[in-house]
Amino acid sequence: MTNEQLKFIDEIGTAARTYYDKYKILPSLVIAMAIKESGWGNSQLASKHHNYFGMKWKTKCGTQYVEYNTKEYDKTAGKYITVKAKYRRFPTVEEGIKGFYDFISGYKRYSNLIGELNPVIACQKIQVDGWATSPTYAT
Repeated sequence: MTNEQLKFIDEIGTAARTYYDKYKILPSLVIAMAIKESGWGNSQLASKHHNYFGMKWKTKCGTQYVEYNTKEYDKTAGKYITVKAKYRRFPTVEEGIKGFYDFISGYKRYSNLIGELNPVIACQKIQVDGWATSPTYAT
């Protein structure tokens, strides 16, 4: 593991632990998702806008947005397609992590993550809950 990767884990983990008492969602899940979704923080969405999870923007979500092309898995077509999407922007790492916790705590389908202490099961649950379109997300 590189020094940059260790720094990324520490930075995301510190912010995630800050919010654990309030949200009760494993910081290790948050770290793993941030690594996977942002390519260790190297995506433009993460490095410039502190959105480490690919969270889409909606009117009234309380943040500004930025637009990027992305690939999403189309179940009907059975393949990945490119679409332009609006994503949430955050001014700091901490606000990006809090934004993630606020986002998933706003949906009943993610409530099964609250209090889950097994990181493998937490990863499986987030996929089953519909977080990502990739059929291999949890692996």
